[in-house]
Amino acid sequence: MTTQDKGTPYSTNDVGIERGTQGGRRYRNSWFDRQRNFFVRQFFADFFTLTYSFQKLYRSYCDCRGSAMGSSCYLLHHHGENAHCRIWDQLNWMIGEETDKGPLWTSRELCRRVWPEGEHEENVEGSLVDWLMGAIFHEAIRLREDVHILNNYGNATFKSRQMTAVRENRSQPQNLPASRLAKVMDRKNLIKRVAVDVMQQMEQLAFLFGQTNNMLRTMLTGLADNFLLVRFLVEQEDIVEDLWGEGLADVFADMFFNTPAQGFCAAGSSYMSGQWYTRALIMYKRALEFDEGCDEAGAKIEELQLLIQKNSAFLGAA
Repeated sequence: MTTQDKGTPYSTNDVGIERGTQGGRRYRNSWFDRQRNFFVRQFFADFFTLTYSFQKLYRSYCDCRGSAMGSSCYLLHHHGENAHCRIWDQLNWMIGEETDKGPLWTSRELCRRVWPEGEHEENVEGSLVDWLMGAIFHEAIRLREDVHILNNYGNATFKSRQMTAVRENRSQPQNLPASRLAKVMDRKNLIKRVAVDVMQQMEQLAFLFGQTNNMLRTMLTGLADNFLLVRFLVEQEDIVEDLWGEGLADVFADMFFNTPAQGFCAAGSSYMSGQWYTRALIMYKRALEFDEGCDEAGAKIEELQLLIQKNSAFLGAA
């Protein structure tokens, strides 16, 4: 399951933030401040997508380890090569390159724009998310390098190259430079150490993704005024429950002072401002399910029903 942004196409290169110093603090232009709610919502969406991408990567890693859990040697077996390639391909897609940045790279940059270093004293939670995303990015870079080493210098690959050289040179393996190198270089032990590093790095990434996921959930209490984010949580209700282990109503209760109806009203207000009247109506009706005495929901339902009827009559007449 993945999330997709239905909003305006976004690139961190297009943010256009102007930075400077004023009284020892950094400041940004008013355009970014006006759009900040959108970028916060975008970061949540990107991270949800990244989390599922990492889960897919982790499954490939588990396939590589198979039944030999706790043993790095399994990563060196010949039948693990396909899994190595899948891990490599998935990491490449997540990270990308300087000239073709992947979702992890762009999310890292977006995080630094939303919670810049100069504002860390004012937003401790944001600074922790920035730190965690940086840790994820650099750990993924190290993992990609080590998987590359396993793919190109692992036992199965190395033996295959030896046999190819034997056929081409019609010589015996013991006469090959690789055999002589074995006397001065413990290649097998070095590769085994890389396999151990891969295991540790993968588990570290899983830990860091979990910590970031928890931190984003904790931050929601201070983001209740971001109606775009509230609406996003509604649209990704199944994923919210999957990643945070809570129903949407419980999340809204935490965000809106134990009043989940306010969360659904906020989503309804966001939909209504965008003229999504039917969706807004659904949200306000859900608000009444939690608070039958919610005046805002009651009034908006009547207003929306009239608007929907008028629009239907207009479209029918057309």
